[in-house]
Amino acid sequence: MQRTLVFATVVLLAVAARAVTSLLTAALLAAEAHRAVTYHRRTAEAVLRDYASLAASEMIRRSASDLGYRGCYPLVGALAREAGAPGGLAGDVRARLIRANPEMPVAATLAGTFFQWQAGRLEVLGPAFPADVASWLVARLAFVGRPGQEGYSVLQGAVAGEPHSFVYAQHPDGSLVGFEIALPAVGDWLRRAFARDPLLPASLGHGRVTNDSVFLAVRDHAGVERFRSQPREWPALGVEVPYGEAYSGVLRGSTVRVSLDPAAAGDLVIGGLPRSRLPALFGLLVLTAGLLFTAARQLRRERALGRLRAEFVASVSHELRTPLTQIRMFAETLRLDRVRSPEERQRCVEILDKEARRLTNLVENMLQFSRGERGTVLLAMEEHELAPLVAEVVQDFAPLLAGTSVTVRTQLQREVRGFVDPGALRQVLLNLLDNAVKYGARVQEVAVDLTLHEDRARIAVTDEGPGVPERDRERVFRRFERLERERERAVAGAGIGLAVVLDLMTRHGGRAFVESAEGGGSRFVVELPATTGEPLEQARA
Repeated sequence: MQRTLVFATVVLLAVAARAVTSLLTAALLAAEAHRAVTYHRRTAEAVLRDYASLAASEMIRRSASDLGYRGCYPLVGALAREAGAPGGLAGDVRARLIRANPEMPVAATLAGTFFQWQAGRLEVLGPAFPADVASWLVARLAFVGRPGQEGYSVLQGAVAGEPHSFVYAQHPDGSLVGFEIALPAVGDWLRRAFARDPLLPASLGHGRVTNDSVFLAVRDHAGVERFRSQPREWPALGVEVPYGEAYSGVLRGSTVRVSLDPAAAGDLVIGGLPRSRLPALFGLLVLTAGLLFTAARQLRRERALGRLRAEFVASVSHELRTPLTQIRMFAETLRLDRVRSPEERQRCVEILDKEARRLTNLVENMLQFSRGERGTVLLAMEEHELAPLVAEVVQDFAPLLAGTSVTVRTQLQREVRGFVDPGALRQVLLNLLDNAVKYGARVQEVAVDLTLHEDRARIAVTDEGPGVPERDRERVFRRFERLERERERAVAGAGIGLAVVLDLMTRHGGRAFVESAEGGGSRFVVELPATTGEPLEQARA
C-alpha cells in the first residue's frame, strides 16, 4: 500500500512536472513570440521613419534648390544688374526684370516689395513697408555680412507676430539690393517640387511607392504652414527635419514634417508591419533573413562602390601617365639637344603643347567635378554673343588634332546671345570635342553647330563614330559611367567629362542630351536660354 502510494505520488509529480513544463514552455514561447513581433514592429517603424527622413531630406534639397537657384539667385542677380544700369532701380522694377529675361516671370512670383539700402538709408521700390517692418529691416541691414556662396543672403524674422523673409545681394558700389519673399507664393514652389518626382527612390519600393503614400507639410520660421500634401497624417511613422542653411538659408528656420502610409510598408520593409502574433521561430527567421538581406545589400553596394573607385583611379592614372610620359620624353629630347633639324624641334614643341593642353583639360575636368560634388561651383554669368566664344574654343582645340585624321567644321549662327559663364562654356565644349575625337572614327569630320531653337541657343557636336545606344543615352551623363564597348576597347577615359557637362548646363538653366546623327554617329547637344540670331557662319579647323 505504501509502495503504491509512493508510486502514485511519483507519477503525479511527473505529470505535474510535465504540465508545468509544458505551461512554462507555452508561456515562454508566447512571450517570445510577442516580444519578437513587438521588436519586429518597432524595427519596421524605425525603418519607415528612416525612409521618411530620406523623403524629407530629398524635399529639402529639391525645394531649397528650386527657390535658391531658380528663384532667388536669378532674381537678385537681375536686380543687382538693373541697379547698375543707367537710371538705377527706377520705375516698375518687376516689369523691367521680366522684360530682361523670358524665364524671369516664374522667379518673379517670389518677389514682394523690392528695396535698396545704402549708407544707412532704405529706399523702398513699390508699396511701402509697415513702419515696424522697415525699422526691423534697417536695424539688421546695418550689420549684415557678405552674401553667401550662392551670391545672396537671407534675413528672416517675425515682426508683430507676422513672419518676414528678405533676400539681398551686394552691389559693387557697396549698396545692398533685394526684395521681400512673398511667403504665400512659396507654397506654389513647394507644391511643384513635391509633385515633380517621387521623393523615395524607386528601388526602395519596387516602383510601387509614390508620393500618394507620403504626407508632407512645411512650416515657415514663424510656424505658419505653407504647404500640405494631403489631409491625412500618420504621426507614428513621421519625422520632422529642419531646412537649415541649404542654399544660403533660403528657407532657414522652416521645417518639413513627413510621415508614410502604413499601407506602403509591405513594399518598403520586408514583412511589412506585423498585425498579429507570430511563432517565435518564424519571427526570428524573418528577422535573421532581414538582417542577412540588409547585410548582403550593403556588401554589394560597398563592392560596387569600391569597383567604381578603383576603375576611376586606374583610368585617371592612365590618362595622366600618357601625356606626362610624352612631355618628359620630348622635354628630355630638347634638353639633351637630340633634335636633328629646326623642323624636328618645332614638332617636339608642338607635341609638348598638345600634351600639356590635354593634361590641363583633364585637370580642369577633375577640379570642376570636385567642386560640383562639394557644391562650391560659382559661375560668373554675363550676357555674351555665343558664336565668338564657340569659335575661340574650336580654335584652341585645334592643336590637339595634330597627328590625327580628324577635322572640325563649324557652322555658327551670329547674334545669338545668352547669359553664360565663358569659362564653364569652354569646359563644356572642350569635353564634347574631346569625346568626339576619342570615341569617334579615326578618320572623320566633327561638326560644331550653333543655332537658335525657339528661345534657346543650341550647340551640337556631331561625330562619325558608332553612336550611343538609346538605352544608354541617359546613363552616359552619370559620373564614372562608360559604355561597355569602350571598356573592352580600352579607350582612355575617367567617366566624368559628360557628368561635368550636364552639371554646368543645369546650372546655366539649360540641359544636355545625346541623339543619333544622320548617317550614323552621335550628336551631343547642349541648350541654354538665348535671344534671336542672324544667318549662319561656316568655318573649318
